Amino acid sequence: MSILARYLLRRFFLTFFVAIACFILIFDLVNLVENIGKYVESGAKASDIALYYLYFTPFIVVLTCPIATLLAAIFSIGLLAKTNELTAMKAAGISIYRIAVVLMTGGFVIAGGLWVFGELVLPEANYQKNIIKTERIERRKSESAGVYRNQLFQGLDGRIFQFGNYVSKSATGEDVLIQTFAGRSLKQIITAQKLEWRDSVWVGTGVAVKEIGDLDSASQPIMSITHDSMTFIGFREEPGFFEDWFTRQDAYSMDYFKLQRFIAVSRALGKDVTPQTVDLYNKTSFPLINVIIILIGVALASNPRRAGIGISFGLSMGISFVFFTMVKVAIEMGHNGIISPLVAAWGTNAVFFVLGLFLLLRVPK
Repeated sequence: MSILARYLLRRFFLTFFVAIACFILIFDLVNLVENIGKYVESGAKASDIALYYLYFTPFIVVLTCPIATLLAAIFSIGLLAKTNELTAMKAAGISIYRIAVVLMTGGFVIAGGLWVFGELVLPEANYQKNIIKTERIERRKSESAGVYRNQLFQGLDGRIFQFGNYVSKSATGEDVLIQTFAGRSLKQIITAQKLEWRDSVWVGTGVAVKEIGDLDSASQPIMSITHDSMTFIGFREEPGFFEDWFTRQDAYSMDYFKLQRFIAVSRALGKDVTPQTVDLYNKTSFPLINVIIILIGVALASNPRRAGIGISFGLSMGISFVFFTMVKVAIEMGHNGIISPLVAAWGTNAVFFVLGLFLLLRVPK
């Protein structure tokens, strides 16, 4: 890596991390001030409030990362323009495109880190945040302790469970359908009036089992048998598996691969998965805006007249407001089926990419 690249990236990442820290502090303080009355009224402990904001932090990081990236790009290039370093670089034959490529490399690092962070940290943090807010602060029973109706769950070894009712506290399901697949072939169908967790094993009552063989060659491809009671020793799914699946059905509480499996299972059962598909695409498209938005930042900050700290901050906030508004509108339109999930997730990125290229091409080389 050249001395110039190290110099640019050091300034870029320093501004980025300072911005992230400031945004975390601002968001937490604003949220605390808005809700302090509710906390006092509910008698919430200070330790629970502190833990809530600790788990709230990963969401703030993901949400504000594009703003911090844009601010870092504008501030870094703006300082170079203000001190005439940018002019000196151009005189030495270093084009604005080369500078943009260096900062976009930093953007790719941020995008990759944000994707990993969003998969490994955000889902668990968001889940715990919701539990703490509901149970410890608002003093309500969380959804995790409730009754779930018409729920499905992707189990292990090719099994898909569907419950008419599932009671979390007693780990009991009613009107149960269990389908077992080998690849795309349906091999077994089990129905049970009731499924209970007893002595570390699932026990079903009113069970009917259908074994499905080769429909083309077998003389009796479907064999049926009923049981008043049946113990499913081979089932490795424990109540915790079901609990986790039922309570984490929003995009922020599921990682990419679990959301992908959830969509596949729901689609196989004939459910509309348009909103979930939009959220799945958005898990990939959102981190990449940290690369695209650098183009706009570099183009705007190359003018020395826009190099002040106040102007840099104002530009970042204005562009970020437009970006998040477009993202929100596109996502909502995608969720409601007005536009395709692909356009809903990637359309804003495409618009900003074209805008960034246009602005960069107009910058004096």
